[in-house]
This record gives sequence, structure tokens and C-alpha cells, in this order.
Amino acid sequence: MSDILSRTRSAFRWTLALRIMSQLFTWFVSLFVIRFLTPADYGIVAIVETVSMLALQLASAGLGNALIRQDNLDKLFIRKILGLLILFNLTLALLQWFSAAKIAQFYQQPQLGQVLQITAIAFLFSPWATLASNLLARELNFKSRAKIDLSASVIGSMLALSLAYAGMGFWSLILANLAVTIMRAIGYTAVMKTLYLPALHFRGTGDAIKFGATLTATGLLFTLFMKIDILIAGQFLQQNQLGIYAVAFHLALLPLAKAMPLVNEVAYPMYAAIRHQEGEYARVFCYIFRIITVFSFPLFYGLAAVAEDAVLLILGDSWQQAILPLQLILLTVPLRLATNLFTPLMKALGYPSTGLIHVSVSLLVTAIVIYLAAPYGVNVMAASWLVSTPLFFLFALQLCTRRSKIPFSTIIIALAPPLFASLMMFVMIMGFNQLSGDAIPRWLNLLITVIMGALLYCTILWIGFRQRFTEALKFRL
Repeated sequence: MSDILSRTRSAFRWTLALRIMSQLFTWFVSLFVIRFLTPADYGIVAIVETVSMLALQLASAGLGNALIRQDNLDKLFIRKILGLLILFNLTLALLQWFSAAKIAQFYQQPQLGQVLQITAIAFLFSPWATLASNLLARELNFKSRAKIDLSASVIGSMLALSLAYAGMGFWSLILANLAVTIMRAIGYTAVMKTLYLPALHFRGTGDAIKFGATLTATGLLFTLFMKIDILIAGQFLQQNQLGIYAVAFHLALLPLAKAMPLVNEVAYPMYAAIRHQEGEYARVFCYIFRIITVFSFPLFYGLAAVAEDAVLLILGDSWQQAILPLQLILLTVPLRLATNLFTPLMKALGYPSTGLIHVSVSLLVTAIVIYLAAPYGVNVMAASWLVSTPLFFLFALQLCTRRSKIPFSTIIIALAPPLFASLMMFVMIMGFNQLSGDAIPRWLNLLITVIMGALLYCTILWIGFRQRFTEALKFRL
């Protein structure tokens, strides 16, 4: 038990360190890429990513997660899983290739057809990437995975910047993302030092297929949930407005999109190893929940408070319309993150249907709210997340705590201190910004409010919730 937690802690350290290096570099480069592209370019990219993400979610068929939970894993079983993955991916590649023209016609964007056909190439590499990635995760070998991710991200970011500077527009992001997928597939396989060949007879894979099908359905609906606003808004908003909303949403969820895979990919194997010890997995989960929420709430609420200065300084005046949508969406991100923390625990405990139930309800609620809000523009769309996010968070909380036997009240009590302290910090910084107006240079105002926010949050937490403050100070990776 202690060995598992020790290996998990080491894996998390390596993954976090290399992921931070990767994200700092890619975030820095992406800010320059945005300056070379137009809102219209991001409107096209948003639609392409939505279609591709839905298809790629099906590509793994949840079989990678089944490999991690398999008690007796032999070479033949691995080859059978690879054979299934290849069949799924070839089917998806053909479907995307031949449906590309219809999708382009639906969105009245002729460029989409060729772009979707090019991105279908990713399906040829996906089976080996999925297989190798999850076999490395099973061994808790996240250090090697993180090195490959870092290398691929750096090369992909530089490729995107070079192509954007050369005037390639939306193609710069499309081709860079494709290159990253290919590099990861090759890198994971090389690190594993074993090139498996597929087996095309599938006896004995029934349980894995059933488990994977549930996770695939959940993942597909989750991807649809993450992109439902773009799919709906594409019918109501002009391409320029859609691009503004897409960039605001992308920037708001970028830290979440990068952090959650890090947490989940390390937490899932750990929970799977201790899933039969109810008291231990509950203790570990609650500790992780407290630590992540005490840092995530001030981060995102602080970003929302300084968004105006940051956007105008970094992205320029042409993205001014993205400021309010960005602020509104940022306020919802900590609850999204808190909801997603249950995902690896539910999978490890053998309740993959929990995610399916939760995401189905979330998708339905969000689709209705977005459909009602979209005709009124990007600001109302962004504000609609303030309504839907607390609803699907509370639903997920009730569902997951009941199945994991973790008290509902324990999670609410853990959530309250950082939420209250962060909200107070946000209000005070926004008030300061209103009072200062244009009297202070924008760069200096940004620096002042960042320092002020950190001091305010720590002070409020120390005065009102000293135990949480002390626990956060003692946190060690």
C-alpha cells in the first residue's frame, strides 16, 4: 500500500514538473499564435476541433482504461485489444473522410471538408498511441510519458507559430495538432520498447469491451457536452462572433483542460490499486479534493478579476469583446474541476455508468440553456454557464457521494472555505479596478492586482479557515 502511494507520488511529481514546463511554453507560444490569427480563423478551428474530438473520443473505445484494470494481462490480450482499436479507428477514419463534405455544407464553410479529411490521418496512429500510453500508465511510468508529451508539445507549438507567421491561418493549428498526435504515438511506442502486432480474434475480450463501451459512451457525451455550445451557436452567431466566444472559452478552460488529464491519469491507477479499502480511498480522495479546491478557486477567480488588463495587454484591443465572456466562464471553472475529480474514483470502483448518467443530465441541461441563450449573443451564452454549472455539479455530487459512500456534507464543507475566500477576493479586486480607472498604467495595475489578490485570499483563509490554510501550507507532492 505504502509502495503504491510512494510510486504515485513520484509519478505525480515527474508528470507535474514536465507538464508545467510544457504548458508554460505552449501557453506562451499560443498567445503569439492568437495575435497572428483572426476571430474568423478560430471560428473554423472551433468547428473542426468539435467534430474531431467527438470522433477521437470513439477512437480509444475505452479499451485503454480496461487494460489498466485487467488483473492478468498477457501479450495475447494486449494484441487483441490492439486489433479492436485498429478496427474502430479505420472505421472512424473512413466515416470522417466521406462525411467531410456534408459537414462543410451543413456549416456553410467549404474549407471544412478538406480540413476534416486531412485530420482523419490521426486515426491511423491512434491505436498505437492509446495502447502504449495506457500500458505505461499501468506501470505508473508517467515520467517517460511526460517527456514525450513535453517534446511533442514544444515541437507542435513551434510548428504552429511558424505556420501562423507564414500566413497559414487556421491551417497552422490544424497541422500542428496533427503533428503532435503522430509524435506522441511514435514516442510512446519507442519508450515502451515493444511493437505489438494486432490479433484479429477477440475471444475473452467481452468484459473489456463492455467496460470500454460504457466509458466510450461517457467520453463521447462528455466531449459533446464540452462542445455543445459551439455546435448550437454555429447556427446563431456570425463566424466572427463565434470565434470570439471560442477563444474566450478556450482561454478560460485551458488550465482545466491541461490539469485534469494530469490528475486523472495519475489518480485512476492509484484508486484502482486501493479500491477494496473503503476507508483509505475515501481518505485519499477527500485530501486530494481539499488540496485542489483550495488552490483552484483563487486561481480562476483571480484570473477573472484581472482578465481585462491581461487580455488587452497580451492579446491586444482586437480581442476586447472576449473579456466579459472570459470572466463569466472563468467563474464556473472551479466547479467543473471539482466535478471531474470524481471521474477516476468512479472508474476505479467499477461504476463507469456514474459518469454516463452524470454527463447525460449535464448535456441535456446545458443544451437547453445554451439554445435559449445563443440568439442573444456571446455574453448571454457565457453567462448561461453560471446557471447550468452549479446544477450539474450538485447532481454529480449527490450521485458520486452515494456510490462511493463519502458523505455529501464532507464535500460541501471542503468546498465552502475556498469558494467564500475567492469570492471575497474577486469582489475586492473588481472594486479596486473600478476605483483606479485609467489612473494607473495597465501593466502596473495588473501587477498590483495580482499581488493584492494573493494577499487577500491568504489573509481571508488564514483568519476564517485556519485549518485549511495550514493544510495547504503543509502540502507536499
